[in-house]
This record gives sequence, structure tokens and C-alpha cells, in this order.
Amino acid sequence: MIVSGVTMTQISDEMGVSLNRLLTWIEDDPARSARAREARVRSARFWDEKAARVIEAAPDKFELERARELAHHYRWRAKAIAPRDYGDKVTQEHTGAGGGPIAIAAVDLRNLTDAELENMQMLMVKASGST
Repeated sequence: MIVSGVTMTQISDEMGVSLNRLLTWIEDDPARSARAREARVRSARFWDEKAARVIEAAPDKFELERARELAHHYRWRAKAIAPRDYGDKVTQEHTGAGGGPIAIAAVDLRNLTDAELENMQMLMVKASGST
């Protein structure tokens, strides 16, 4: 059902349980949770294709505007579900004070020691050219 674009709210309504109860049931079992996650990723294709279908099916100018809004939402949904496949590709390049590139890495700041945080702050100040 998830792969076919049925929302979790619709599934919970059809099963006669609350959405919270359904989500808890899914999350209680790691295998079930993994299958649900995979189904959501696979459903991104459904939302992307639905976006194209609503635009193609618009019979007039008014409906075309409505279809564009729906298509925007469906594509957003696909991107939110599967950002690796449908997300925006963003590349950032930073240049240091000396003109050379600066390597940027994603770091979980919660796992750094105070000394590591101070060192990182010092490097960032140096790279920005401030003292």
C-alpha cells in the first residue's frame, strides 16, 4: 500500500487503528520498520510520476495552474521520501584566506571533546581570515 502512494493516515483509517498505534507497531519490530522505510523510498517514484500525470491531464488553463501546484507538492514529497534520488544536488566550494580550497566535512558536534571543539573553532577563524 505504501509503495502505491497510500498514506499512513489512510492505512490506519482502513485498519481501524490510530495513526500513532500503526506507527508504533511498525517501529516496534526492526525488520518491519526496515520494510516500511524501503516501501516509502520506493513510493517516491509513484509521487514523481503522479506529478507528471496531473499536469498532462489538465484540460484547461485553470486546471493547469492547480495541477502545477499539485505536481510541486508531489515532487516535494518524492524528494522528502528519497532525497538521494529526487533531492536537489548542491555543491559548495569554499576558499580560504590564502586562495586555496577548504575541505568541509559533516561533523556531529555532540561527540567532540572540548579540545576538539576549540581546535575546530580556531581553524574556522583562521580560514575566515579573522583573528
